[in-house]
Amino acid sequence: MASLTQENSSNKAQTNYVECDDCSMQSVCQPIEQGSQSLALANSYLTRRIPINTATSHANINNSILFEKGTPLTAIYAVCSGAFKLCVTDKDGSEKIVGLRYPGELLGEDALYLEKYNYTAVAIGESSICKVEVEQMTSCGKLVPELQQNLIKLLSKQSFVRQTNFQAFIGKKSADSLLAAFLINVTERNAAYSGNDKQLNLLISRNDVANFLGLRRETLSRVFAKFQKEQLIHINGKIIELLDKDKLKELANFHEV
Repeated sequence: MASLTQENSSNKAQTNYVECDDCSMQSVCQPIEQGSQSLALANSYLTRRIPINTATSHANINNSILFEKGTPLTAIYAVCSGAFKLCVTDKDGSEKIVGLRYPGELLGEDALYLEKYNYTAVAIGESSICKVEVEQMTSCGKLVPELQQNLIKLLSKQSFVRQTNFQAFIGKKSADSLLAAFLINVTERNAAYSGNDKQLNLLISRNDVANFLGLRRETLSRVFAKFQKEQLIHINGKIIELLDKDKLKELANFHEV
């Protein structure tokens, strides 16, 4: 696949962007108030709403790489629209999906410690991102301590989010509990963006869902069909409506995500 290298802000991707107030990057993007002054520091390190043109991908027109595992950290990103899958390669060369990112969530922030990306970030369909240049932001932070404090808050919040997402799946062994946890987790993560905590646009393929959950595709399809037959969900293409969220939470064995 071809990596995303061009940043043509004049092109338009999806126009249904996440609101800045609902984005995890918000704390380092907004002006910093100092006395009577408002410092728009982000103008020196932030590029907003960069569309990802999936047609530039030679291997698969539906996917495009934002950054690759092991490459040096240059920027952290926030998803504006669309979605990303986070991938690593197994010893046998197979791709394993280790995470998903949706509008308002961050990409690459966990590379700040080792200064190398820990996974390959692949766009799913037409997506867009905001990009923060790490070196420039660090330079601004040395001059304005409030920016450093905001960055620490951002990273602390993201660490909590990752832990919460991990807890949603830990200990789940049956296919029913895994899929129920996945549907609840993704729906609630997207609620601030979509305004609907009982419906989600799946975006990713069922093959990718099966890969992420560690299930066979046939098993996943069987559980989807079972959930629909039991009127726990309604499937209309990529749109999934949660008809009985309480029952799904019971199957997932948790009450809050």
